[in-house]
Amino acid sequence: MRTATVREFRDRATVLLRSTDPILVTRRGKIVGFFVPAAGTAVPLDIKRELFYAVTSAVRRKIRSRGLSEKAIIADFEETRKTRRRR
Repeated sequence: MRTATVREFRDRATVLLRSTDPILVTRRGKIVGFFVPAAGTAVPLDIKRELFYAVTSAVRRKIRSRGLSEKAIIADFEETRKTRRRR
């Protein structure tokens, strides 16, 4: 996997997008995105796994920082679902 800053990705997009390697895009040392070239096949399992862990970790941090519980989240979904059905 190649790493590029946002500026490098922007300035060299044409060259980088031709690459067959995934690109991890960073801003000030923090991950801001991924570019995974499409080869007409499924995304490799190791990349799916990395993305899954990154997304679930971010969601977990948000939930903890807001002091939410699983029951509160499910209740919120149910309330939203009821509201949407009434429209």
